[in-house]
Amino acid sequence: MREFLRQYLVPALCGAALALAFPTYHIYPLAWVALAPLVRRTHSMTPRAAGMQFFVAGFVFHLVLLQWLMSNVYWAGGWAWWGYVALSFILAMFWFVTGAAWRFMASKLTWVPRELLLPIVWGAMEFVMSFAFTGFGWSAIAYSQASDLWLAQWAAIGGVPLVSAFVVTFNALLAEAWAEKRARILRAGTAVVMLFITHGIGAMMMGTPNYESQPLKAAIVQADFPLEMKWDPEYAVDMVRNAADKSRVLTNGENIDLIVWPEALIMEDIETPGIIDEVSTLARDSGAYLFAGAHRTNPETDGSMNAAYLVDPDGVVADYYDKIHLAPFGEYVPLREFVPFIGKVVPAIGDIEHGTTLKTFETKGRELGPLICFEVLFPWMSEALRNEGADYLVVVTNLGWFGRSNAIAQELEVARMRAIETRLPLVHCANTGISGVFDPWGRFSVVNVYFRDATHWFDAEIASNSDVIMSRFGGVFPVAAPVDRPMGSGPSVVPNVFLALALTLTALSCALAWIHKRRHRQD
Repeated sequence: MREFLRQYLVPALCGAALALAFPTYHIYPLAWVALAPLVRRTHSMTPRAAGMQFFVAGFVFHLVLLQWLMSNVYWAGGWAWWGYVALSFILAMFWFVTGAAWRFMASKLTWVPRELLLPIVWGAMEFVMSFAFTGFGWSAIAYSQASDLWLAQWAAIGGVPLVSAFVVTFNALLAEAWAEKRARILRAGTAVVMLFITHGIGAMMMGTPNYESQPLKAAIVQADFPLEMKWDPEYAVDMVRNAADKSRVLTNGENIDLIVWPEALIMEDIETPGIIDEVSTLARDSGAYLFAGAHRTNPETDGSMNAAYLVDPDGVVADYYDKIHLAPFGEYVPLREFVPFIGKVVPAIGDIEHGTTLKTFETKGRELGPLICFEVLFPWMSEALRNEGADYLVVVTNLGWFGRSNAIAQELEVARMRAIETRLPLVHCANTGISGVFDPWGRFSVVNVYFRDATHWFDAEIASNSDVIMSRFGGVFPVAAPVDRPMGSGPSVVPNVFLALALTLTALSCALAWIHKRRHRQD
């Protein structure tokens, strides 16, 4: 045991420290130093040994970061715990490959600074994590830095991997300065200069939101309906009526253009008697569009869809969007079509069919780009909506599965980064929080109208975003106009550059290793 701790205590502590940089603790400066001891420790290790050190750090990191997944034990039973551990293990394997690849490259490409190689490999790793095996990029270091708005602006240039690469570079420079006396002052000085330059340029990229050129005012209802209530058909109409009553409070005396309800607030088809009456009357009375998360039955397969409907100001259901990227094991069982028995061994909490088409909706002269819950995690989806003409994003979500856990605040930081990357304002409507609106630079305005019930409310002083979690709130907000990005398609191109560089350097290292081995045999 003593030998095991001697080998792996340091990487375990590094992983735990990095996790504390994320919400809920959100000690985000920790990310700038948490990896330095790990990099220093693996400075001269073999690729396999370095990979194991990185694996342990990654495993502990994900166990701490994703502990909110354990709350699914309540809904899915003991399989949720095993799934949480298995996911942490799988994600830690990415870290293993990163550590091993970095040390392998460093041993072969001796003319390339090690502190430059690591951020290249790390950026490639995070990019691959965002799409491999359906994609789960939740743990990208950049998301710990989203509240550091000056640094986060770099996401508008190179996406999440670029922001993470800056943090990893700083760690690597500190580690190399620590490990070697040669150029120690130069490396430490470079780290400090990089810190100031990235934040200084980021500060210059900040701007003032424009609310006049393309005016849009949105009312957000944070319903806070418990899941047990959602699953009981007896409450299906009552929930819609309750949300409609609260929406009327928000729209009274206001010139509202859009009302937003969270994911799965409407638990029956929207045309169900009682439900269609409520939503149509609300839209007509307010003169606003209503965008609401809802259940939808696929008429071709009779399957269930996780959808969002748009009701126009005339009370007519204008269109709908079906969620494309479903949550694995929450909404479907991966690989079930190839391995049928897996659905019986590891059941999904829900059984949802995925949509096939991204859509944008015209709303009072603005183009709405919809995302449902888990989809906010995927940069390519928000990027595609932007390319399709969306000039603001609307994310509807229901994180009621996870109580007051750190999933709530972590998801909000992911949404913040989508707004910054796309330079689009983002309306964020969550069933249990945290709801509000981001401007194109990631500044957030949180809901502040507290509902004791549908007929009693007051304006609340919100000291922290977490104050609104698992409470019934609403708010009315202007939605800013979109702005141009500093570097056009940078957030799409730069991550691919990281991957291309990493693959090229790996291939070059392998070629040099093969040449060296061949020469050794000849000698």
